[in-house]
Amino acid sequence: MQDLTLRGYRPTDLDALYDLDVLCFRPPFGFSRAAMRRFAEASNALVVIAAEASELAGFCILHVERVQAQSVGYIVTLDVAPEHRRQGLATTLMAEAERQAHAAGCTQLALHVHTGNEAALRFYKRIGFSAISLEHSFYGRNLDAQLWRKPLAPRRDSPKLAS
Repeated sequence: MQDLTLRGYRPTDLDALYDLDVLCFRPPFGFSRAAMRRFAEASNALVVIAAEASELAGFCILHVERVQAQSVGYIVTLDVAPEHRRQGLATTLMAEAERQAHAAGCTQLALHVHTGNEAALRFYKRIGFSAISLEHSFYGRNLDAQLWRKPLAPRRDSPKLAS
């Protein structure tokens, strides 16, 4: 992982993002090219890309959303190329996405995980997420998801409330 560089999204990355998503997720869990463009290029998107020279090793797309007067960083997708798995890259991508979400004023992160994706469930638990609800047929008929959340520490520059 020492030769990987973290950077933001460029429109020229779209094909590589889409190709990696196709490699990582079978239907119905992957995104169409058009959906990938909408997610990556949304005005509220924070995209972290891990690249090795010109090769994409992995990426994370996060959207900053307002939910009940709070900013929440919603993890749209986390993709890591098979040859870069089990080397800490997913943890690195999530840590940078969390740092950016925190800097954008988010008070928590949220994401959905297919209930059958045991590796992802273990990973998110290990990095501090907790399952809070079950959403039936989230990915399609009989394809349930768990909604997971992770609170973020208050920003140091946030005003303190008097007690």
